Amino acid sequence: GPQLRGARGAGLGGGRHGYLHELRDQQASVRDIVKSVHTVRSASQIPSAVAAAWESALTAPHGPVWVEIPQDVLLAETTLPVVSAMDATPRELYPRPELTIAAAHLLSNAERPVIIAGGGVVRSDASGKLLALAEKIDAPVVTTFGGKGAFPWEHPLSLRSWLEDRHTTDFLEDADVLLVVGSGLGELSSNYHTFRPRGRVIQIEADAGKLESNHPALGIHSDAREALSDLLEAVERREDAGAAERVRTVLEKVRVRIDAQDLTLEQQVLAAVREALPDAAPSFWDMTILAYWAWSAFDARRPNTMHSAQGAGGLGYGFPAAIGAAAADPTKPVLAVSGDGGAMYSIAELATARQYDLPLTWLIVDDGGYGILREYMTGAFGEATATELSRPDFVALAESFGVPAVRTTPESLAGDLSKALAAPGPSVVVLPALLRMFEPTHL
Repeated sequence: GPQLRGARGAGLGGGRHGYLHELRDQQASVRDIVKSVHTVRSASQIPSAVAAAWESALTAPHGPVWVEIPQDVLLAETTLPVVSAMDATPRELYPRPELTIAAAHLLSNAERPVIIAGGGVVRSDASGKLLALAEKIDAPVVTTFGGKGAFPWEHPLSLRSWLEDRHTTDFLEDADVLLVVGSGLGELSSNYHTFRPRGRVIQIEADAGKLESNHPALGIHSDAREALSDLLEAVERREDAGAAERVRTVLEKVRVRIDAQDLTLEQQVLAAVREALPDAAPSFWDMTILAYWAWSAFDARRPNTMHSAQGAGGLGYGFPAAIGAAAADPTKPVLAVSGDGGAMYSIAELATARQYDLPLTWLIVDDGGYGILREYMTGAFGEATATELSRPDFVALAESFGVPAVRTTPESLAGDLSKALAAPGPSVVVLPALLRMFEPTHL
């Protein structure tokens, strides 16, 4: 924070002093990218501000928070006693009971109910409740890209995550009652806003700003776990012998469409990653073609294991995010997946991984540039501009940090990745490969 003189914290962000790091309006600079801002102007405010920040961060919808403490406050002497234990308990967000009853009535009497499970299901640890509800009313479930792992991939009612596919979109539009849990149905979840539900929509969402923001619905402002728990008690059992067959039909149509596009290499690479990655190991996917495949086609196997930046689309997300997970729980190996372009945003973090000896493997798919932008531009304009990149020898570069690295092939990827994940400390696996995206269908 800025160095300040005079009254403690006075002139915070005033822009008059020319001190290092000072911003004209520091709070405004961060307010749009954090959940809440907590400003401290004296030492006595610090404990309360930190407790309030944690409470905000942990209350659904979860999110990052900002605490700012001016430097003169940090440097000032204080006569305060040492802080004793503090609670920072998240506020529970319960559903309105009359809304639960109305939603339960709709679902119990539906002919073709379907559930869309988003990231809120994963973050509120509600996947068990979701499974119980889906089985009680025989409702097929599709997970959004943020909700990967919220529902068992191989379950007979699992529509998986093929959201960029018109067969899936048609199926969701045909539902007479659609339960959306923990998703705002944004650009990706709505197949680029082509999704037009024809039935009644019930939306459970902890973020009030996302409630009914894209589609009219019976909006239930609640944490996903609490709402699903109440709904599970309130719905009547509903049996539908044909539900699993309808799911199989959709998945078969998707498979036939993908198989017609000659994308064996891409499916082989994704399968190799799945084979090498232990079920409980978290993975972090940057904005790269293999990650876009994974959104639709990767079996996350467990909730809260597959993470990606699809909300903001930030290049360079994968490796630093994986470092956070490895630092938080060093007992499990962690995988980061990047392209060569995205990898260059975060290359300095190899030093961090080495310094803290984190159990982290970084898979870099090297296709010589910004592969997805190359595809988009070529498809739209017939040629690409500024997508080809000069890049380092990633293996030699990793080794210069003291991080073991290997260059692999699609055929040896599963073995090399398994070895890297099993070894202690950080490692890098570089796969030179030109992957192509499957053709999505919006129309």
